[in-house]
Amino acid sequence: MTGLAGAGKSQLTCTLGEWLKEDKGFEVCYVNLDAGAEWLPYKPDVDVRGYVRVDRIMREMSLGINGAIIAAADMAAQHLDEIASKISAFDPEFVLVDSPGQYEIFVFRESGPKTAQALQKLGKTVALNVIDAELASSPSALLTALELSTASNLRLGVTTINVVNKADLGGAERVKSMLSDPKLMREEVERERGGAITDLALGLLEHMERVMSVQRPVLVSALKGDGIEDLYKAVNEAMCACGDLT
Repeated sequence: MTGLAGAGKSQLTCTLGEWLKEDKGFEVCYVNLDAGAEWLPYKPDVDVRGYVRVDRIMREMSLGINGAIIAAADMAAQHLDEIASKISAFDPEFVLVDSPGQYEIFVFRESGPKTAQALQKLGKTVALNVIDAELASSPSALLTALELSTASNLRLGVTTINVVNKADLGGAERVKSMLSDPKLMREEVERERGGAITDLALGLLEHMERVMSVQRPVLVSALKGDGIEDLYKAVNEAMCACGDLT
């Protein structure tokens, strides 16, 4: 699970895991990589907080919250072999990895790519880039979210599926319409912005149209469980040899 803070990664981890166990009968291993998490909606089977904790780093190294989060990410990467060994010991059919809330630290520092490499040694790995439907309801915000997803794909080196979360709170249908129809997205961008900013947005859109053409939108509500079966199907398609996400 990747995505900006507050997008609902932890709740989606919980909801997807429960669905996989209860509806499909799979063995699921929950992995928490957020060293600063104070509470989680699921019980992690493997927890980075057993090795590194942000609050402890703040006390012991006299760092502020941001410095401690960066230090925790770097320190957590030193325990990847142990974490991978614990995951393997569970011998699960699905491993759900809840990444740190601070997307930019996980993706753009070395800890993210190193984590992805360690997971890929255990089996096929897919990144679910969780997008907040409310925050992505405007064309410019949606384009920004999709570009961040592209950056995550490049950095982590794994197949990435964009998942629009919080579909129950409104705005999701507009997001779905824009993702499904590049022409509509272009019209919305031109309507929202003007001048050089529009040119910049349209340039981003030209790039994203190639992504939009090969991936259907996946809308979910992690809180209510809506759309989880569609997400499961998308993950299966990403993990198959064909890799067809259309």
